[in-house]
Amino acid sequence: MAVLVGQTRMAVYAMLLAALVFVASYAHRQTVLKLTGAGPVAQMWFLPSVSSLRLISLGFDQLLADVMWLQFIQYVGYRDIAKSEHGNQAGAMLDIITTLDPHFERAYFFTATVVGGEEHDPQTADKLLQRGIDNNANDWYIPFIAGVNQYLFAHNETQAAKYYRMSAKFPDAPPWLAGQAQILEAHIPSHIKAINVWQKIFDSAKDGAVKQRAREELCVLWVHVRNHAPPHSQVRNRAEQELTKLGVNLFGSQ
Repeated sequence: MAVLVGQTRMAVYAMLLAALVFVASYAHRQTVLKLTGAGPVAQMWFLPSVSSLRLISLGFDQLLADVMWLQFIQYVGYRDIAKSEHGNQAGAMLDIITTLDPHFERAYFFTATVVGGEEHDPQTADKLLQRGIDNNANDWYIPFIAGVNQYLFAHNETQAAKYYRMSAKFPDAPPWLAGQAQILEAHIPSHIKAINVWQKIFDSAKDGAVKQRAREELCVLWVHVRNHAPPHSQVRNRAEQELTKLGVNLFGSQ
């Protein structure tokens, strides 16, 4: 009983410390806003080091990773409203989260699109995704996302195909993965490859935000195909069918 009470107290203490980290981060942002007169997006984000967080975590690293995840979601939400000179910190945040909890699978799902894509840093994204691969030996989706990062943002079709083949070896991996690697290596138009990549992300996404990003990219790609296809052609008809599936009203607003 005494051991249980002690563990409960430690858990409560760690939760209070985690809340303190979150409050300190918020207070720091508000101070910068007052000193600089910046808007809600053009703000510095307080990022504690992993070593300092572990000093106060008392072993509850996963709890602190959850707190940092909430800060990451808030940061991405602010940054989506308007860009700022302090806007490229997603990679650093995800580095902290996945160091505290390398099994935090959801964090890896954002790595390719946010760090590799929006922050134009596919090398950092690859480093984080490799951590996910090393620490989640039974998850086919992380090497798949690593391949997406290589193809779409690092523009390395060879490395992307290698990641896809790695992912295809998992027992629960979808059967289309091996074929997707062959498509990336084939000599076909790049926008057709891109459609294949984003379609697979859309079909397999485990997170709503990632799925929505894939939908937006597919809409752009299929509109491009439709606009450049001859009238009444099979290609144009296919593009219009796919856009309809994606919920696009071709005769009005999306």
